[in-house]
Amino acid sequence: MKASRFKAGMYLLETLTSGMYNDPLSIYREYIQNSVDSIDQSGWSPEDTEIKIELNPIQQSVSIYDNGGGISAEKAEKVLSSIGSSEKFGTQQRGFRGIGRLGGIAFAKRVVFRTTAIGEPVVSTQEWDCEELRSILRSPNHPTMTIEELFSRVSDFSQELCDDLRDSSFFEVKLLDVESFRNYIFDIQRIKKYLIQVAPLPFDPEQFSFHDEIQSFLTNNVPQYGEYKITVNGEQLFRPYKDELSITSKQRNDQIESVELFSLQSGDNIFAYGWYGCRRDLLGSIRKGEAVSGIRVKVGNLQVGDQHLLDRCFRESRFNSYTVGEIHVCNKSLIPNSRRDDFVDNKEKTLLYNLIEREIGLPLSKEIRRRSRVQTKARSSKYQPPQVTDESSVEKIAQSNVKSTKTTKTALTIPMEVSSELLAKILWQCGDCQTLKRLLEESNPSQGQMS
Repeated sequence: MKASRFKAGMYLLETLTSGMYNDPLSIYREYIQNSVDSIDQSGWSPEDTEIKIELNPIQQSVSIYDNGGGISAEKAEKVLSSIGSSEKFGTQQRGFRGIGRLGGIAFAKRVVFRTTAIGEPVVSTQEWDCEELRSILRSPNHPTMTIEELFSRVSDFSQELCDDLRDSSFFEVKLLDVESFRNYIFDIQRIKKYLIQVAPLPFDPEQFSFHDEIQSFLTNNVPQYGEYKITVNGEQLFRPYKDELSITSKQRNDQIESVELFSLQSGDNIFAYGWYGCRRDLLGSIRKGEAVSGIRVKVGNLQVGDQHLLDRCFRESRFNSYTVGEIHVCNKSLIPNSRRDDFVDNKEKTLLYNLIEREIGLPLSKEIRRRSRVQTKARSSKYQPPQVTDESSVEKIAQSNVKSTKTTKTALTIPMEVSSELLAKILWQCGDCQTLKRLLEESNPSQGQMS
């Protein structure tokens, strides 16, 4: 057999770090994804576990810690030293490419991974010298270095005994001497706004009345669905949904009065389950600052793409910003791409988007347009003609208009299409042209005597 000439160069590692994770905030999503997989694998209840993110801008350090199952001492070196290889593939776990933990390498001078499994007194540690890594990648003196050789130069693995940790387990990522564009990695408000949209968080029961209904529906139908306690500097985060919505149009608010639960399927093939909020008025788009506009797509309760991913599924792309809701994909053929900004292209992806457009996007677009037409008609018909049932009511209407005119000292003005309808009703009810002339003269005295 001919020997393989395949060779993985060191620049592949640059592609998998700075090339993959050019958005600093995406590293939080990747580490949270690994943490929730570890919690799920441990079999412990999410209520008994926690993911803690600690930001220290003074020391320029970030820590992401979870008390999930951790990694055993026997497997730790193999798992932490693998690149682009993962035992998760084909399972129900969210991560599967073995590259998520590399995200922090692009933004720190050093990255440290520490872990232990329950019942083991051994803490396994792997440390990356990211500054040395970048120096080698920029240097013209190492063009033929393989990725394995580079890996051995910039990383170090060690283990130590810690008897006091025998009854606990954890996985921790520490990013040290962190730098990012405009210091986004330490912008706590920006980070929280990002995480409440993308992370697998619970609903806030004090803000969203429909949390139990949605949570029960998704838990019973979506295999990977889960809600986890995640804190940033001690503050627990919740999904941003609220009963009351802030609307862009004239500083108005709107209400979610109920939620619609649905499934997306073709024949016996189920693609997703989801929900959307039924707005009271459905007039105007939701303010961007609310972090809830647009129907979001999620896998394992982790967001895929952003609030604009489904814009093309609506008659007008802006209509998606009128909506609130989530679609939780559960079809195994629908796989998020490496950046997690969309799905890998295949026929199932096409079917999914077609289903979303037909079942969700178009019906909501029609309802948005209908509500808009009703509002436009109401604005153009501020004066609503009263019901005319007999001659006495005609007299009352006329006298009321005369009184109103005298009070305001302005001529009575009625839209042409409304006055014609009213005159027709008066003629039909009264049948006395002299009375009609008198009523018109009284209601419009500036017109003078009618001939």
